[in-house]
Amino acid sequence: MYHLSFIISEIYNKFLPLAEQNGIQLDLDVVDSSVIAKELSGIQEDVEKALSETISRSDKGKISIKVNRQEIIISDTGTTLSHSLCSLLSSKYVDVKSRVGFGTTIRINLERLKNPENRDEVTTNDTN
Repeated sequence: MYHLSFIISEIYNKFLPLAEQNGIQLDLDVVDSSVIAKELSGIQEDVEKALSETISRSDKGKISIKVNRQEIIISDTGTTLSHSLCSLLSSKYVDVKSRVGFGTTIRINLERLKNPENRDEVTTNDTN
């Protein structure tokens, strides 16, 4: 089992030099560090792919990664995507939205990943 906050922190540290090299401010906000993934490959691949594509599309600006109990949110202020491209990039548990002047937001829904038919199972650590 893996703490999702550690996985996302590793991804953040991996992509930070690339973001800085491209003049992009990369921020990380882990709101809930109790989320645990039993498998990490699918989540890690999806977050890395989303972040890599966001950095490559972004023309400076700011990219934020936020982790909470329900989802991982990657938002950037530097790009706007067409509605058809947002639909193409969206999937069963990944939702991509974009607005002119506001940028693009990618939401990876962790609640949907709890479904056993998905690659990864995500739980929350409710020990207090």
